[in-house]
Amino acid sequence: MKRTFLVLGLFALTGCAGRSQFQKGYERGAADTVKRQYWIAQNLQKPGKNPERHLSVYKLTVPPDPDAKVKTVPYEIAIPIVN
Repeated sequence: MKRTFLVLGLFALTGCAGRSQFQKGYERGAADTVKRQYWIAQNLQKPGKNPERHLSVYKLTVPPDPDAKVKTVPYEIAIPIVN
C-alpha cells in the first residue's frame, strides 16, 4: 500500500515538473516572438531602408460656405500621404 502511494506521488511530482518546464519554454517562445516583432517594426522605420516609400503632402483650400449664417475665411489643410 505504501509502495502504491509512493509510486503515485512520484508520478504526480514528475507530472508537475514537466508542466512547469513546458510552461517556461512556452513563455520564453512567446517572449521571443514579441521581441522579433518589435525589431521588425523598428527596422522598417529606419530611414533609408525603404527607398520606394516617400511622403506626399496634398494641400486643399476650403472655401467658406456662402449659405452659412456665420461668415468664415478660406483656410488650407494639408493631407500627408506615405507611399
